[in-house]
Amino acid sequence: MKHYCSTKFTDLLVHIQGRLIYNCCKAYPERVDLNWLRENPGKLFHTDTMVEDRKLMLEDKSCASCHHGCYKYEEQGLSSERLQQENGSKFISDTSAPLKHLQIALSTDCNLTCMYCSPEWSTSWQKDIEKNGAHELTDFKMENDSFTNLWAKMKQKTRTSESKFFNLLLKEITLADGLESVTITGGEPLLNNQLDTLLEMSDDKRLTRMTIITGLGVSANRLASMLKKIKNKPINFSVSAESTGSVFELLRYGISWNDFQERVRMIEDNGNEIEFGATISNISLLGFTNFYETYSKHHKIRISPLSDKPFLMPHVLDDRSKKDFIVEAKSHGTATQFQEIMKSLDLTPNETDRSNLGNYIKQFSSRRSVDISFLPEHFRKWCNL
Repeated sequence: MKHYCSTKFTDLLVHIQGRLIYNCCKAYPERVDLNWLRENPGKLFHTDTMVEDRKLMLEDKSCASCHHGCYKYEEQGLSSERLQQENGSKFISDTSAPLKHLQIALSTDCNLTCMYCSPEWSTSWQKDIEKNGAHELTDFKMENDSFTNLWAKMKQKTRTSESKFFNLLLKEITLADGLESVTITGGEPLLNNQLDTLLEMSDDKRLTRMTIITGLGVSANRLASMLKKIKNKPINFSVSAESTGSVFELLRYGISWNDFQERVRMIEDNGNEIEFGATISNISLLGFTNFYETYSKHHKIRISPLSDKPFLMPHVLDDRSKKDFIVEAKSHGTATQFQEIMKSLDLTPNETDRSNLGNYIKQFSSRRSVDISFLPEHFRKWCNL
């Protein structure tokens, strides 16, 4: 089936701050009406829109919410989260199938401005745009919306203590009989005061897995305090990273490579399992092989295709950089990560994406006074840096 995705029948992402729900991490969201949720307990995963989308999939028809994050890229011959996950996935035909995998985005509070991210998920991005203005490129503009501006003025204590949606979500979780896993993300969840409440669920017998997705953009002291609380608890970490050294520090601006490595060691020493979530962009390919060689022996590395910023997609790269990566990939034989990335390199980048890439790097680096001379000369020349 060309449009089916089993994730639509099993997964839900809840954005607490925006009161948004996504029927998978790539879907277009819908806003939750609190009065409706109070009157329809247990229905958060079975809204009218979600059920209708599942019916369309079973008829092998496109649904609008999935065009946002997957279909539009597949139409261009690019990879998508849907294509990567469908291999071997179980076919589900029940439009009222129980929720299995819940992901909770606590807030946008975050100390990092990762290059592929946006104000929707990071307060540091919100502050950057408030100070320096929107990022404007050809057919692309990244700016703060009105809700983001309002939220930035509210103190976290007020937000968390009065979060009616958060309390309703906790009730929904107790009603989700088929729930198997809970993943907590942000922003940076390690900065959020609601995290402790959710971590108490780690003893829930229904759950086979509880995971914190983090960029580790917190102080060593804060991380140490949290690790002490979860010592010997079955809580895993999915750490966002995909490169090393100066490339890492550009992509994940706000934390040094040395500090990142220290934080990883702290989690390892605490006995918690670590998986790395690598968002694959053109720039990350300049450091991905080193990252893979650093961590793949002891940790799983899961790659995800980049979306939302077409000029950062892997194929928007000069021929020399592509050839260098292909040589590196061949040295790693049948590693699935390299095989998946290779599939995305065949397309020829258009001039708009090449121009936007150079201008975006200029804007990003100049706002943060980052020296980008470490980037390969042939790459810099290709995108007019």
